[in-house]
Amino acid sequence: MNARARPCTCASLRLRPVPGRAGRACLPALLLAASAMLATPALAQPSVQAPLQTLASAPARSEPGKALRVSAVQSWSAPYAFYRDGALVAGINHDIVQTLAEQLGLTVQTQVLPRTRVDAAVLAGDVDLRCHLSRDWVRNPEAYHWGPPLFELATVLAGHESAVPITALDQLHRGQTIGTVLGFVYPGLEERFNDGRLRRDDTFAVDRNLQKLKLIRSPYIVSDTREIEWHMRNTPGHQFANWRLPITRTEFRCAVPRNGRLDAAMLLAGLERLQASGRIEQIIRNYSPPQPVLVMSAQSSVKLLSQQQVAALFLGETLELPGGGRPVLGSQSGELKHEFYNRVLEKDAAQVKAIWSRMTFSGRGRAPREFGQSAALRAWLLNTPNALAFMDSSGLDPSLKIVYMPPVSPP
Repeated sequence: MNARARPCTCASLRLRPVPGRAGRACLPALLLAASAMLATPALAQPSVQAPLQTLASAPARSEPGKALRVSAVQSWSAPYAFYRDGALVAGINHDIVQTLAEQLGLTVQTQVLPRTRVDAAVLAGDVDLRCHLSRDWVRNPEAYHWGPPLFELATVLAGHESAVPITALDQLHRGQTIGTVLGFVYPGLEERFNDGRLRRDDTFAVDRNLQKLKLIRSPYIVSDTREIEWHMRNTPGHQFANWRLPITRTEFRCAVPRNGRLDAAMLLAGLERLQASGRIEQIIRNYSPPQPVLVMSAQSSVKLLSQQQVAALFLGETLELPGGGRPVLGSQSGELKHEFYNRVLEKDAAQVKAIWSRMTFSGRGRAPREFGQSAALRAWLLNTPNALAFMDSSGLDPSLKIVYMPPVSPP
């Protein structure tokens, strides 16, 4: 992935440009890797990756040429991992590690392993860093030095368009089959799997699990929101229903095995610098553009809303929720806000601001309250009666329910 840059165009390759980058640049190395035939036929091409950048505050570099030995799991899927000829060549997980190594002056040696063999490799001292981890997913979390939470992962239950919509797990009949991935741990569902209320239908990899819905092999599957959204953007006729049931929210972390041969403090400090610089967020955006969903407390009596109802609420045309009650509006700030305005309200930010300025001046309403962090937005939703807000789908958790989900935009 160190090919010299040369001119290219995002449009000619049907790739999403990096938001806000001058010239809408593409990284040829990623394009070359992604355009080749991938090892897993079902995977689509990844979106554009921005060039690796030297951080402003460069740390002391490690011994030149020393290798960072990293484990990758064969069952990972887009947008977290793309494989070619059995090698990890692109994706969120790949880019985080490559950027960390670039910062520290290390080379990367990636071992692509079945999930069942990763623990043995760690125990043997063959791994210096693992990413795409949670403490809940490993057998012995004390065997690692844990890095900072880099971003959030939301696991949801999704269904085929012919399946009965589910708003609570208890609505599933006993013994219902759920599409899952072999070796994956699903906090929030494990108790039901263990006592027989639900049954796992395992497959080898995430992308195969997502394909089950199209075949109606399983009317319901459980997966990460970014994985589902990537699949929907790149798979015509995917047949996913337009609802989701949040199951768990997890923090994505990297961890350093205590018996690794590289300095854990150096690696963890490097990850903290990447996060503070905004580089992690940029990597995610390159592969996974913001996906707004409109949510309320899971205890709310409001059911699914139409786009017309949502637009009327957020443009001040309706001052009452279906079933009664005055709405209290909120939003996640930044790029997601503009995505919501354009795709759902069909307005730009200036138009929406003008509408709410008039509403506020006349005393008819108050503009949506903005939140920079999804955690603060979740707390506000749970403590504010009749509150509803749009947020990125990766910030979902079981305390919330989706009342409107716009269609996923194609690449």
